[in-house]
Amino acid sequence: MRLPSLNALRAFEAAARHESFARAAEELCVTEGAISRHVKLLETALQVELFRRLPRRLVLTDAGRNFQPILAAAFESIAAGAQDLQRQPRHLKVICPPTFSIRWLLPRLDRFKQQWPAIGIRVTTAPFDWEIFFGGEFDLAFDCGYPNRPKDIEAVLVLQSFGTPVCSPKLLERGVPITFPADLVHHNLLHETPDRHDWKVWAGQFAPNLLDVNSGEVFPSADMAYRAAAMGQGVAIGDLSVLHDEIAKGELVLPFKDMQISDDTEAYHLCCRKDCWTDPRIAAFHKWVSDEATWS
Repeated sequence: MRLPSLNALRAFEAAARHESFARAAEELCVTEGAISRHVKLLETALQVELFRRLPRRLVLTDAGRNFQPILAAAFESIAAGAQDLQRQPRHLKVICPPTFSIRWLLPRLDRFKQQWPAIGIRVTTAPFDWEIFFGGEFDLAFDCGYPNRPKDIEAVLVLQSFGTPVCSPKLLERGVPITFPADLVHHNLLHETPDRHDWKVWAGQFAPNLLDVNSGEVFPSADMAYRAAAMGQGVAIGDLSVLHDEIAKGELVLPFKDMQISDDTEAYHLCCRKDCWTDPRIAAFHKWVSDEATWS
């Protein structure tokens, strides 16, 4: 059997409890005529009379008297379930590109959990567009300076990106040394994106007309390009904000550490719907990220 209209069921339950269309209308903030019409529609759908309409009052029929407690129990159960859902802490959902997630966010996340144990957090590590952000009902996103953010999204700068060539010291030991930018023509260039944006920007500033930036290998992510560089497979443009460990351990070296690019389209931003920054959980996460970025 098809379920009757929910509005009609609510109208009947209130009217049966009060034995009055007028008081049911007051409770549900509708007109008395609306209550009467909903009850009539319900009686038609069920093909049974629920009220006897007397000149000055309503009287429940046997069918109506039997049906009312069933509906009352059902609505109480729905209300209790909704209340339970409201009491349950909702996880903060964050989506983050792979390289930044793996190299910056996830290694620090335990400190957030220690500082804010009452705030549950779920991080999705994946490339994304704004359709994925809205469709996945994410609360926050880290992006890399997307130029076309939706109007209702606001971004705050987390980390500025500083890029410079990085490679394994083993590469320099066994191959042609890298002393001048022109020496890079003898090495394999490693790219983190198919458009080779990183090398184009660096070469345009420090090695114009010297390098064939369309040569070399393309990787699905910056993290994979960095790992290939650490294995001695070539030279990548490394983002110094996420390569602390490899540089500190000597796994990667900087042939031209003073030749750095800072591209706004590669800077890391924390993004949120404009009307959500006041959410206490989001405000706490924003403050924590800002503190971590300062210490970085």
